[in-house]
Amino acid sequence: MSKNIFITYNPKSESEESTALRLQTISNLYGLNILLPYRIGATGLSLETKSRIDKSYFVVSFCIERLSKQQNEDLAFAIEKKKPIIVLYDANKEVKINFKGVPNVKEIHVDFTKTDEALHNIADFLRKKLVGTSVNKVTRKKQDDESGLGIALLSIGLGLLAAWTFSNEKR
Repeated sequence: MSKNIFITYNPKSESEESTALRLQTISNLYGLNILLPYRIGATGLSLETKSRIDKSYFVVSFCIERLSKQQNEDLAFAIEKKKPIIVLYDANKEVKINFKGVPNVKEIHVDFTKTDEALHNIADFLRKKLVGTSVNKVTRKKQDDESGLGIALLSIGLGLLAAWTFSNEKR
């Protein structure tokens, strides 16, 4: 089982990019690897980004402001690879993508005043998709611990995105 999590974001959104970068820094302290898209000089989906998605345990997309062309390419490849995908939206904005019928995608509309509901939805989805049905207690415990680390990290991400949302409302 991999401890890599791929996060895609709109490169024109300061809050999404900054949150992804901060989570990448924090994750290293706890033995997780946040993999981000490689977009330098790329005109489409780069081979390096494909490799990072391929190595990931699951994919998270910050879609708080709007879906970018780059995010769309990242998500299409992740769907092709049958990766579990969590798409996070701001519940107060009209940003939506239609993933109906795609079994490995969980769309979560986050009310940043009540992030606990979103976190429960994330946890439920990850446990269903990532924690195996192994009868081996040691393997099962390891899978549970690793998905728990991912959930904890995403809770920090929700907090950071909430802070961005509230600080922008006051400007």
